[in-house]
Amino acid sequence: KITFGGMPFSGKPSSNSRKNFKGCMESINYNGNNITDLARRKKLEPSNVGNLSFSCVEPHTVPVFFNATSYLEVPGRSSQDLFSVSFLFRTWNSNGLLVFSSFADDLGNVEVDINEGKVSVHINVTQAKKNRIDISS
Repeated sequence: KITFGGMPFSGKPSSNSRKNFKGCMESINYNGNNITDLARRKKLEPSNVGNLSFSCVEPHTVPVFFNATSYLEVPGRSSQDLFSVSFLFRTWNSNGLLVFSSFADDLGNVEVDINEGKVSVHINVTQAKKNRIDISS
């Protein structure tokens, strides 16, 4: 069996603390078959589909669209040693810069980008100073 988006709840205690995915998955292909389309048309045999919606609507989000020359810049806080960024994104492009920030005092920068369809994080530190950097996805 292979499941997409999570696992059915078994009721049994589990050491696996991962939660099911919440969000949109598009164009799911498995062994050359478009699983998304087959599930929508109820053509998967055998299948177990749990509470799916065949649209990507999240009523509590406010999207922003970027074209090739647009960007959104917000002021940084030079008095803070830590910052946190989180976002959701969907794109059909395989390359692009998602986030860029320069560290205070010319200590380096951090970039989050899509390169050949994969999310990459680049941290450039210009001075040997104790830094703690946590990355999660």
